Amino acid sequence: MRCIFLLGGDYPELAREEVLALAKTEPAELIGRVLICDANFKWKRLGLTKKVYRFLFESKLDNIETAMEDFEWNGVYEKSFSVRITNLTKKKVSFKEAELAKYIWKKVDVPKVDLEFSQTPVELIVTPKKVLCGLLLHEVNGEFSKRRGHLRPASHPTTMNPKLARACVNLTGIQTGSVVIDPFCGTGGILIEAGLMRFKAIGYDIDEVMLQKCQKNLEFFKVKRFSLQQRDALKLDEDVPYVVTDLPYGRHSKTTNSVEAMYADFLRFLNLHLKFKAVVLFPHFVDRRSLIRASGILLEKEFEIPVHKGLTRYIVLLSRKHQ
Repeated sequence: MRCIFLLGGDYPELAREEVLALAKTEPAELIGRVLICDANFKWKRLGLTKKVYRFLFESKLDNIETAMEDFEWNGVYEKSFSVRITNLTKKKVSFKEAELAKYIWKKVDVPKVDLEFSQTPVELIVTPKKVLCGLLLHEVNGEFSKRRGHLRPASHPTTMNPKLARACVNLTGIQTGSVVIDPFCGTGGILIEAGLMRFKAIGYDIDEVMLQKCQKNLEFFKVKRFSLQQRDALKLDEDVPYVVTDLPYGRHSKTTNSVEAMYADFLRFLNLHLKFKAVVLFPHFVDRRSLIRASGILLEKEFEIPVHKGLTRYIVLLSRKHQ
């Protein structure tokens, strides 16, 4: 199905790659924060996309009324409809929602407008290049804000934003029925999002107190399929399918080695035992590219994520070179 994705404004490049990792399709058209591509997956998986639409048609700005009139609305109409305009430009548009709604009203058999609970929510996305018309399929609500670190029963200063944690899981392209492993799980921010997407979430941490907090958080958010073990991530020796982890780096983290030596050992482990993909977060003050090259693992993509004035993180997608 041809879809329109209205990407969030915080990390647009990462938001685009999250969609493409799940859609597994090319080509895609990008207009600012709007991505158009063929896709068929569960929209609720997305962390950094604001809205998803079924693509109906596109039009030049000065031809939108003709396009609305020509479209066969009976093919998509169900019981009631609404028309909304999302203007992504800095210029005012000459048309109004009520004026455009009349074209649907005239075309469908039993027209009914319902602005609050529409069964056919039509939206016109105005971009600098053209107007896109879509049928709204999914809109992100406030569910992510309810899982922010300070609202969890067991919090920690370095916990990840839930939207970002979910995007990191999705960036691997992981499919239904798979396992997500976080070898430095801390209080479980990544595992919560993986578990809520119905993946089996496995977490390791060297700190028993962290694992207790992690279990408390997972149970609070009703994650069912998870397993936690007190293990040193640098001493793992088994194959791992998908790995998503935020490497420990600060004074709040408990580590067994210097930061760079720890990262080097962990990357070498991934190069030996990673089956599919890994997403790893590095702090800016570590020479991640040199460490990755030395380990032999393949750096596919990376994204810069400013955290605050003194810290930037880099989200890195990794795979083994033989794949």
